[in-house]
Amino acid sequence: MKKVTITLNEDIWKWWKDNAWINLSQLAERELNRIRALEERVLGNCVKCGSEKLRFDGKTYRCAKCGYEYG
Repeated sequence: MKKVTITLNEDIWKWWKDNAWINLSQLAERELNRIRALEERVLGNCVKCGSEKLRFDGKTYRCAKCGYEYG
């Protein structure tokens, strides 16, 4: 698993210290997955097969059905 460093403003830091039961790693991963899913949904249809499902692998987008690669 990769590690990252995040910066929190003072208000959020104080709030999180009072609510330390919240796992920031899980929260960040869930939110990033949600954003990725939203982004994949708004990209449109595959130009090759018409599928509405596109996947992002960190570098390029691919059609989930036929594998056509974008960019």
